Amino acid sequence: MIRIVPVTCVCLVATIVLVSLFVVFHDRIVHALQPAVEKIHDLKFGWLIPIAMFFVISFPPLFGHEILAVLCGLVWGAMIGFAITATGTFIGEVANFYTFKHFCQARGDKLQKDSVMYAALCKVIRERGFKVALVARYSAIPGHLTTAIFSVCGMGISTFMLAAVLSLPKQFITVYIGAMLESDPNSSTGSTRKIIADVVGVITLLVTVVAMWYINEAVRKVKPRVIQERQKSRSVPLHAKRRLTTYDFTLQLS
Repeated sequence: MIRIVPVTCVCLVATIVLVSLFVVFHDRIVHALQPAVEKIHDLKFGWLIPIAMFFVISFPPLFGHEILAVLCGLVWGAMIGFAITATGTFIGEVANFYTFKHFCQARGDKLQKDSVMYAALCKVIRERGFKVALVARYSAIPGHLTTAIFSVCGMGISTFMLAAVLSLPKQFITVYIGAMLESDPNSSTGSTRKIIADVVGVITLLVTVVAMWYINEAVRKVKPRVIQERQKSRSVPLHAKRRLTTYDFTLQLS
């Protein structure tokens, strides 16, 4: 528990700092990258490049999904931009899921044995997988980070893929904001874009608070069961060993 809390605090602070920088310098970053993306757009199969970029940044600790989604909407438009964003994000997240499942499962299993809190979190994810995944993916928590956690905690790939598909509308809003970015900030379209961005930000913040509360409450309720199961698993081998020792001693006397 002592080791987990500092790491969680550091991740939370880092996330807040990155989100704050993204909000403050969002338009500057997008407009600075726009010429390069427009050159990619003019290529024959240029749309494959952002898909490949989404694939790469789907692996933590890389980030930049929102900026790239806005650029796709800005250069390719809302519909094509969303198709590119959805394809690249989905393929990258599935690859991320299998990568952590195959290469980090042993470390995850060890952490479950060492930490009661992590074991409780894994139990919640296995028992309430779809609800947890869907709520988490609509929150401000980076999707590729939750994907890594879901994979090593034992979530099924079908459950994860369903939650990933149903959370794609969140990506569409980001792409749509990018499609409206070319408008004059003083025009009605620019005002609408600002309103949409503000509303989405508030809703995302509320969903994040609800998601954290929901997961924490679920972990708190499951934790006593995890402790009880651990106590049983530790006591059974001991009783079996005692019975076996008594049986062997009886055989030797006879």
